[in-house]
Amino acid sequence: MVRHDAWVHDQAEGISLDSFTLNKIEFGAVRRILSDFCATRAGKSLALRIGPSRSPQIVRQWLTQTTQMGQAIAQSGLIPFGGVTDISAIMAKAHVGGGAAGEDFAILASTLEGALNVKNYLAALDESLDLLTAQAGDIADFQGEIKAIRSIVEPDGSIADHASVKLADIRQRIAQITQHIHDVIYGFLRQGEVAKLLQNVTVALHDDRFVLPVKSENRGRLPGVVHRSSASGATVFIEPEACVELNNRLADLRDEERDEIQRLLNQLALRISARSAEISAAMQVLARLDVLCAKAQYARQFDMICPEITENGPLQLINARHPLLIDRQWRQEKAGVPADKVQQVVPITVRLGMDFDL
Repeated sequence: MVRHDAWVHDQAEGISLDSFTLNKIEFGAVRRILSDFCATRAGKSLALRIGPSRSPQIVRQWLTQTTQMGQAIAQSGLIPFGGVTDISAIMAKAHVGGGAAGEDFAILASTLEGALNVKNYLAALDESLDLLTAQAGDIADFQGEIKAIRSIVEPDGSIADHASVKLADIRQRIAQITQHIHDVIYGFLRQGEVAKLLQNVTVALHDDRFVLPVKSENRGRLPGVVHRSSASGATVFIEPEACVELNNRLADLRDEERDEIQRLLNQLALRISARSAEISAAMQVLARLDVLCAKAQYARQFDMICPEITENGPLQLINARHPLLIDRQWRQEKAGVPADKVQQVVPITVRLGMDFDL
């Protein structure tokens, strides 16, 4: 039985080496290369923080994970991280009164769907890849939250008409009154004597109220409420008297709509905040899986092999290549540098603790 806690050891919590040593072996540059293989922002961030370990057991565990991930990719393709994005800022405000908008919940739903896809990917892997399949259980089931969000918020972040019976009724009345206002105000435009008073034969909106652009010299000839003047002063925007009461009713309905939308968003925020710990845990698992997937891709791209780790035995590096040098060669070849100009990597073999020591 594989110890579950062996997996969750975060490589970012590895031993602390002094910056001189890490810089000397160019560890940071290798981490940057690894991060380029990551698919998510959280994965990239974690890749840039991973560290080494003095524990042979932990190192073997990391290597086994990477080996299993390589096998999983060969069998089932890359982990499907599509839709997964950084939701830390959204989660910080996904509570009642936190100000999370429809767009935020749309992004959250997409990320939770992405987490579900990853969970299903892991669960479908061959049981021999036990270090990976075990992670399916660490990603909670958020289908209820996804369904709740999708029932209220459209993929573009707008609030759906069907989000509630009340909202649908309010919007139906808004549409009816808006059409009534259009009929009245466009009726004015069709009257020749009114059209002569206007700067332009068009309708404008001011604070969600329909107004007409009247020439300043004609401002007293069209009964209604003056809302503002143009910057030049040549035009005043007047709400026709016949539209005032209709616009008032429309404004009241807009307020009702905003209140109902806020109630629905608070309802979602309450549900999400109740599972914030599980969502955060799932995001951490996704970040670690992203780094693991990046390691497997990195190893495959440069034909790396899994080393054998000994407790106190000698060190042998057979035909070893520096990861930065093989990366440079790969980039030169990819850029189309002539073969005779590409800086080829020359493998070296190093032995310590056998026929001589350092």
